[in-house]
Amino acid sequence: MGEDSAAELTLLDLDTEGLLLSALEQIQHACGDLWQRDDADPGHDCALTPLGQGFGAEWRTSPEFALVRLLTMTPANADMTGTSLEDLQQFYENNPGTFSYDFADILAEALGISRTAPLLPIPKLVQALQQQLLGTHPAVPDADGRKMPVTLYEALHDLEPLSEKLGPSGGHPGVLVRDDGTFTTRSELLLPDFEMRIFAESGLRRVMKIDLSKGSKGGGHMFVREGDALLRFELDDPEGFQITGVAEHPTVDLRIALRELPTTVPSCTETPACQDNSPDMPVGDGTIWRVSPFLLEPIVTRAAYLTYSEREFTGCYFQASGSCRLGMNIGQGGDPPGWTVFNADLSFPPDPPPQVPSHQFLWELLTEIAQVVVHDPTGDGAREMAEGEVQPVYALQGVDLGITADDVTAGFRRALESRAGEIAESVVGRYWEENASLDLFYGRGAPGGAPYLYFVTKDDLRPSDQNPAVPRDYTYTKPGFFTSPDLDAASKVSKKEIDGVGDKTHEKLRLLPGETMLYMQDDEAAVYQVRFHVPDEEDPVEIIAEVRRL
Repeated sequence: MGEDSAAELTLLDLDTEGLLLSALEQIQHACGDLWQRDDADPGHDCALTPLGQGFGAEWRTSPEFALVRLLTMTPANADMTGTSLEDLQQFYENNPGTFSYDFADILAEALGISRTAPLLPIPKLVQALQQQLLGTHPAVPDADGRKMPVTLYEALHDLEPLSEKLGPSGGHPGVLVRDDGTFTTRSELLLPDFEMRIFAESGLRRVMKIDLSKGSKGGGHMFVREGDALLRFELDDPEGFQITGVAEHPTVDLRIALRELPTTVPSCTETPACQDNSPDMPVGDGTIWRVSPFLLEPIVTRAAYLTYSEREFTGCYFQASGSCRLGMNIGQGGDPPGWTVFNADLSFPPDPPPQVPSHQFLWELLTEIAQVVVHDPTGDGAREMAEGEVQPVYALQGVDLGITADDVTAGFRRALESRAGEIAESVVGRYWEENASLDLFYGRGAPGGAPYLYFVTKDDLRPSDQNPAVPRDYTYTKPGFFTSPDLDAASKVSKKEIDGVGDKTHEKLRLLPGETMLYMQDDEAAVYQVRFHVPDEEDPVEIIAEVRRL
């Protein structure tokens, strides 16, 4: 099998969930694990991990850390500086002891998560990346991005071709960064001692035949096919198919990249029009569902949408005179699930009431927060990166492919089964080039069974007289054996189907002991009389044929 065939042969339909989950978890923990505490300080330190060290000495203002900050944002450590929730958060922080709860409690309760859970859960981000980034890439046929074909060629080359395959293509920015002098995509899918052994039984049988045009001495040999396969593989038999040197839990080193828009995406806040804003029916110019799906902003929105699309909640945090003066409603009062309405009619003079976000879907509010966070990773209120500059690239090592050695072995088995004919052709080659141009042969109808006289079929390939490199045309007009020299149908004594004989394609006849006179025609339409002498034995495997052209 050549490289072109190997490149076309799918070895695995890789479930991308495990791969993306492993990659995102590496990124999320690139700067430590202290963000999981119930503490306003996430305690990031990118010097703690090899991946984080790659962000550079100025990691606090790097695009890579900016995304880490977003992935590790929890109600406990959320910093809303610069967002539409900044005023509300400051309202609570500036009045400590006034309330029995804090801003983190409100945020956690509104989202239905714990104080230390990420606002954007990794499993939902995996789904968003599948749908928005992978599923839109030309090299991924699955529109949902759940399955990605891995070819035999890619596996044999340690998955290095993936950087080109999943790189920028057309208008798509790519999933991976193409390899260069600083990084090479590489997998431990197949180890250095990889070996595959396949055992097969030949589907060819060597037979002695007669070339009618050369008379009684016009014998020779041919290889004829028995059944449809040149080789019969026993791929389900442990003895017939053996693979060693496959990693038990394969991993891959790769560079994944994300790209953002050069402009801010506004939330859709017009009521009631924006209550219909959805992935399938975008509302408004330049709003999130009109943005190219493979960019960072819509990926974040999709993850938030998948997480909170059915969210309904009502919470009142301060009541006075029988009315709620400070609260939040999500999907209430006939509004669709996820539609978020803040109420802030409470102040401590001379300060005015806190400003709150406009009415909008919860996932668009989280997208607005994300856009601020990634451009101000230090959280000091001053943007370290302009719009369009957040283009993180992560050189990830040892990303779990989410498969096992058994999955790889099963993939090889399926691939070989699908190309068994092609493999057999490459192994056996042009076996027919050495075949004699014979017309009939004598052989057993089944292992250990009685012998029969066979007439050749179009599948019994023989070299052409004009060009031995191509098969001879099958020009027989009356294949079979007859008892009359005029070869009329009534005198035909051979059959294709005989009880107890597996072959169903050849004209064949059981010769009885003694002498039998038959007539037949060769591929040049010449008619011959053949007198067969079969010894009176229990198992006659050799016969004598006297040939005469009429």
